[in-house]
Amino acid sequence: MPIHHPNIIRSPLKAIALAGMLALSLCPATTALADGIANAGPAGQPGVIDIVTHTPSWVWPLILFGLFIGWTRTRDRVVAPSRLFVMPALIGGLALHNLALSGASAGGLLGFVCGAVAGALAGTAVARRRPARLLDDGRLAVRGDWVPLALVTAIIVMRYARGVAIGLHPALAQDATFMLVDTTLSGFIAAMMVARTIGILPAGFLGGQRQYG
Repeated sequence: MPIHHPNIIRSPLKAIALAGMLALSLCPATTALADGIANAGPAGQPGVIDIVTHTPSWVWPLILFGLFIGWTRTRDRVVAPSRLFVMPALIGGLALHNLALSGASAGGLLGFVCGAVAGALAGTAVARRRPARLLDDGRLAVRGDWVPLALVTAIIVMRYARGVAIGLHPALAQDATFMLVDTTLSGFIAAMMVARTIGILPAGFLGGQRQYG
């Protein structure tokens, strides 16, 4: 199968898109969504239409852009090794931010660690199916994979669902069980993305003496 190298994969646009995905959680999107839903619908019980219409309009382009970036990962492509770590770094930052939102409680830390361990095992397992190939110019030929798209979709769904849930039931923001589930899933997704990225690298790549950009 031929290797594609579309411009969308190149650094500036990719970095902006992934930063936008991160902003979906780090900026006031979740809070704005929760506040809007809390005031929507009769007697504070909004329906699906109320939830959709009270979602900040600027969130939708970010969601679509994030899904598009995930979709580009389903195609074979050629990339510089350093660029493989842009998405894992952002998702890892998001997971740590999510952990901070939990107040770094014992339950939140436990959920994060358990999720991270399970995610690392899962990421390592899926990486073995599609290892990258090192080219003569130092770049990597990466095979298309649907796992990144699935993980990006999971992040978007989690962030959206969190905003909706807190909007409907504000007390959940302080609920130990809710935060445990939230940090567990966040740790799982982040660790799976990082482990998968490391796992697809050619054998001995990280310990090699050559420098790749």
